[in-house]
Amino acid sequence: MCELLGIAFNKPIKPTLSFRGFRHRGEINPHGWGIAYYPDTSVQVIKEPIKAGESSLSEFIKNYPRIKSKIFISHVRYTSVGSKSHMNTHPFQRELNGKEFVFAHNGTLHNYKRLSTGRFRPVGETDSEHIFCYILNRIEERNINRWTSEDFRWLWDLLKTINKKGTFNCIFSDGEHLFCYHDEKSYNGLCFVHRKAPFNTVRLEDEDFEINLSEEKEPSQKGFIIATRPLTNERWENFHAGELIVFRNGNIVFSSSNRDAKQFSTTLNEIELNILRLLRQSPHRLSFRTICDNVGLSREELLPSIYSLLCKRYIKQDSRDRVKWDHDDATFYTEPSKRSEIDGLIRK
Repeated sequence: MCELLGIAFNKPIKPTLSFRGFRHRGEINPHGWGIAYYPDTSVQVIKEPIKAGESSLSEFIKNYPRIKSKIFISHVRYTSVGSKSHMNTHPFQRELNGKEFVFAHNGTLHNYKRLSTGRFRPVGETDSEHIFCYILNRIEERNINRWTSEDFRWLWDLLKTINKKGTFNCIFSDGEHLFCYHDEKSYNGLCFVHRKAPFNTVRLEDEDFEINLSEEKEPSQKGFIIATRPLTNERWENFHAGELIVFRNGNIVFSSSNRDAKQFSTTLNEIELNILRLLRQSPHRLSFRTICDNVGLSREELLPSIYSLLCKRYIKQDSRDRVKWDHDDATFYTEPSKRSEIDGLIRK
């Protein structure tokens, strides 16, 4: 299934907390891991075709304090197209107009070899690297040297067209911008959290570890963490299906949904409220399949609302599950610390 991590801040930061949490996602994505960052205008890409948690190199990066960058991209791989090998491990790297681009993707695309990559050539066997080369070819054809709002909208249209060939989440960067696109059918999820002062203590979701961010961050630092699934107990906001968000210097500079980085929606729609009512009425956790049956909606119709509630921290997937959150057998319950708030919402 693969998972993605992106970091976009206004000042160089250490990725230790986010990367520490993200490494655990390699347990169910064991076929490779990689990280890319920009020490200056050049990029450093480190990757291996092994499980992240078994890598001495990823352990070193997790603890090494001198790795700093405004932008990070990381990926853990579950093979779908291409063998388990270094050449097929994300992120991928290419130069265009004196800038080093890096790219990571999850999902599976079909009939992608029909798309011209121009002078850019894939080294490996993956749909991901081919699409990366195709995107760069199209950027070069458009002759983009300095991105404008019209260019961002053109890119959004291009990514939506690629998405028609299958499932497609991607994160890529030119060292200045972080481009993040979420699949039009919400495949596998994509969400983000905004971090700015005053910083609080946060806890990792996949490890019994918490840290006071005020001791790690300068008050002037601000930015966003982007991930397939929430990494911490903070309030994460989900991408809309088919949405492109572009980050630069710790801000949102473009959103195809016209988001404002300072105004994150916390309202719940009627489907989300119905899911919460059902879970609060049940003495036990409920499966995705059971929720669909009781709410009277199909899996595809319910998927965005389940994902939204997970990102907003109103529900949790049971830790005993052996399947991902979007599986029919995944089970959920309401977040205990939010039950008073939930009861107030469903009574309105």
